[in-house]
Amino acid sequence: MEHIITIMKDYQFSEYETLVYMALLKKSNQTGYETSKNSSVPRSKVYNILEILLKKGVIICSNTDPVRYKAKSVEELIDRLNKKVQSDFNEIKKSLGSIEKEEETDILWSLSEYNQVIEKSIQLIRHSQKDLYLQIWEEDLTEMMVTLLTEAEKRLDKFIVILFSKKRHYELPFNRFYKHGFEEDKLKDYGSRWITVVADSKEVVYGTFPKGQPDVIWTRNHSMVKLSKEYVIHDAYNLRMINQLEDPAKQVFGKDLMDVRNIYGK
Repeated sequence: MEHIITIMKDYQFSEYETLVYMALLKKSNQTGYETSKNSSVPRSKVYNILEILLKKGVIICSNTDPVRYKAKSVEELIDRLNKKVQSDFNEIKKSLGSIEKEEETDILWSLSEYNQVIEKSIQLIRHSQKDLYLQIWEEDLTEMMVTLLTEAEKRLDKFIVILFSKKRHYELPFNRFYKHGFEEDKLKDYGSRWITVVADSKEVVYGTFPKGQPDVIWTRNHSMVKLSKEYVIHDAYNLRMINQLEDPAKQVFGKDLMDVRNIYGK
């Protein structure tokens, strides 16, 4: 009960309005007195509440004496709320979308909460129109991301996903992705998981997930975007080369290819 009252308040229905509407849903054809009794709304207030609900179009009344009231169906209520919300969204887009904003390309914005990182990453993936470059760990790959990446692969020519997985779970419902395979060593390098999402070569989400607070930024800084993009591309080059030349590579770098990381020549 309290949960639905809280939700309805988000749509401009007071607690009394919700109680009255619910009472009329349970039993239609009620007088004001009966509605007050069945909804626990004081009789001194119930008639005003009924008038408000009539104006909102969620109940109807008879022309009899005494007047009787009936709730419109939940489907009609939801349809009315949907129209109102969509109308509000259209007005917001019309009024605020036309405001020209000054680009702040050099600022690095901190995403200090994990859900902020995931939400921003999803936004970048969803709205990418030109290209997409991604490094992500299985633990951070949500179902929504997988769905959006599947769609993005179909519309984007320049599409790179590099998947990391501690348990070597490399199964995705699309084709253009690289299995990294060197997770243990990369975790030693970074100290934690990390994420890189570059969308349309103009903005990036990048950072690590140490224990506690994420250390992640979002920016349109040209240098950060280019650096992050080239890092993902370079990773893909190496993984593609290893995949194509696996047998000769094993002869040179060992069965597990770990010697490929010996870049200091020792």
